[in-house]
Amino acid sequence: MNNLALIKKELWSEEKVINAVLGDKEKTIKFLATAYKVATSNNLKDCSIASIREACVNIATLNLSLSPALQQVYLVPYKAKIGGKYTKVVQMIISARGYNALLARFGWSLKYFVVREGDKFSYKLENFDEKIEYERNLDSDGKLKYAVAMAKAPNGELFIEVMNKAQIEKHRKVSPMQGEKPSGVWANWYNEMALKTAVKKLAKKLPLNEEIAEAVYKDDKEIIPEQEQKIEEQVEQTSLNDLLLEDDEVEVEETEIKNEGDQNE
Repeated sequence: MNNLALIKKELWSEEKVINAVLGDKEKTIKFLATAYKVATSNNLKDCSIASIREACVNIATLNLSLSPALQQVYLVPYKAKIGGKYTKVVQMIISARGYNALLARFGWSLKYFVVREGDKFSYKLENFDEKIEYERNLDSDGKLKYAVAMAKAPNGELFIEVMNKAQIEKHRKVSPMQGEKPSGVWANWYNEMALKTAVKKLAKKLPLNEEIAEAVYKDDKEIIPEQEQKIEEQVEQTSLNDLLLEDDEVEVEETEIKNEGDQNE
């Protein structure tokens, strides 16, 4: 059985679980078809099959779409160096649009944008009220200064998160997959990742339910399933058991994330 056939087998083995979550047979089949298409793309087809399967189950549990057209969530490949060899696994990344979809289910409104050099921007705190003034300089295409995320509760209460470039960089460098200079998705889609970072930080402090908390927890998590070794033996690939050891060296594999734009609609 080749790698593509194994990917399909592993994904469809979770059909009952995904159907129980989505509650619709047709929707489940559509989700699995999209998952298979994404999982067998050039960037992912050689990744750990078990990590692909688990990431897809996580996405279904959150009721988000893997459709490239919606850009709600991405599966990002990266390489883990083990004993001098590299093994490709995947990481689930929820985009700012994905968080927007999650928050909208509970009546929240989300807005996010980047502030560039040359734009007019101020952030003020008056007692318990947060206020933002922003004017985009349409004649300037300056470098990113801030990533801003705003959420409005059903009762009208406003929550704001503003991150400057230094704070964004500090967050980026926490990842073992990032070095002094941006690499992988951060190198190719810096503004999009900066926006997602601000939105995720904002989501952590919102008075939301367990579903959003679960999304924040799963977002950016490394996918290293317990059954990894058993499945990898079927395709004669390196076991991922050593990934659980400390001080493993990790390197990002480049992937494609479509531009969400400087500001959501």
